Amino acid sequence: MTTGERSHALHTVELDLHPNEASDLLPVESDELLRVRGWDLAFWTVLDEGCVEDSLAVIGHTRGASAKDDAWEIVRPRFRVTDNAGRTEDAEACTRLDGWVYLVGSHYGSKGGPLETERAFLARFHESDLAGDLEGSRPEMQVARNKLRLHRAVNDALRAFGPPLLAPGPTVRERFIERTRRDGPRGAARRINDGDVPINVEGATFDAHGSLLLGLRYPVSADGHPIVAELAGVEAMLDDERAAPVVRRFWVIENVGSGDAPTGFRALHRRGDELHAISGSLDASGKGSALLEDHPEGGRAQSSHHRFVLPSDRDGGSVEADLVQAFDLHNVEGLASDAQRYFYYVTDEDDRVRVRYMRGEAPVPARGAV
Repeated sequence: MTTGERSHALHTVELDLHPNEASDLLPVESDELLRVRGWDLAFWTVLDEGCVEDSLAVIGHTRGASAKDDAWEIVRPRFRVTDNAGRTEDAEACTRLDGWVYLVGSHYGSKGGPLETERAFLARFHESDLAGDLEGSRPEMQVARNKLRLHRAVNDALRAFGPPLLAPGPTVRERFIERTRRDGPRGAARRINDGDVPINVEGATFDAHGSLLLGLRYPVSADGHPIVAELAGVEAMLDDERAAPVVRRFWVIENVGSGDAPTGFRALHRRGDELHAISGSLDASGKGSALLEDHPEGGRAQSSHHRFVLPSDRDGGSVEADLVQAFDLHNVEGLASDAQRYFYYVTDEDDRVRVRYMRGEAPVPARGAV
C-alpha cells in the first residue's frame, strides 16, 4: 500500500509495558535523537503508575523496517527533578510547545474519590536535552503541583460562562467534593466549594497561539457531549506554583455523545488547524467508579476518533466533528499522526499495551462551527 491510499485497516503491535497502562502519544520531533537511535519514527507516551519523572516511555520504530513487532523498541528514560520529586502520580496527557514537552496530570482522584493533589500537576522537559543515550542521560524536568488551583479556575469559569453540565450525583458530591473539603490538605481543601464538579483531564494539546486545550473526560455537557476547556497562562504555573491559569472559553462537541451514552475525551492531538480526539466512556465499568454509581449510562460509550476545527471568529460554543474511526473498544488511550499522515493509537487491553496504526485517514473534510 502506498502512502497515498486511504484505508480504515488497523494494524496492531503488542508492546511490553507491564504492569502500566499507557496514556497518550506524542511524536518525537528531535531529528538528532531519531538519528542516533536508528529510528525513523518514535512517540512519547506517559504511564499512569508512579511519579511523573519515572512515568515516561519512548516507543521507537527501526528505520527502514516493516511495522512488525520486533521493529519496535521501548526505552524508559529517567529525569532529574529539583522540586516535587516523587510527589506526583497519574500522568494522563503529553503535548509540546516551543521545544518543551509538557505532561499533564488528571487533576482527579481514584475512582472512589477524593480529589488528590498528587494528580494536580504540570511538568515539562526540553526534548533537545535528551541525548541518544536515553537510558543513561538524566535531563532536568520541571514539576509544579498547583494544589487544585486549576480545578478552582475551571469550576469558576464553568459557573460563570460554561455550558450546562451533567451534574454529579450524591455519590460523587460526597466522595470527591465533600470528602476533599473535609479531609484534604488544608490549602487545597479551601479551593473546593460546595457545588463544584470534579475535573478529570485526559487530553491536552496547545493550539497555534499557545493556549492549552484540555479535553475533559468529566464533566460533560448536560446532553452528554464532551467539552474542551481553553486555558491561558499555564507556563506561569511552572515558574510560580501560586499562579493560576485563566480559562478563556469552552467548546462542546455537540454531535458526539448523548444523554443515553454520555461521552468524554480520552485524548487530544493537533495537526495544523484540525483537532483530532479520542472520545469514550466517562469511566471504566466494574472498577468501583463513584461516577458510574451516579450515572451508569456513562460507561456505555465505545472509543471513537473524531476530528474538528475550533472557529477563530467565535468565543466558544458548539461545534460538530467528523468521525474518522470507530473502535469496538472502551480503552483507546491516545492518538498521534506521523509526517505521512498515518494515525497511531495506543490501547490498554487485558494487561497488555498495544499500538494500532491506520494506513491513511478517512477522506472527509473536518467541519467548522455549527
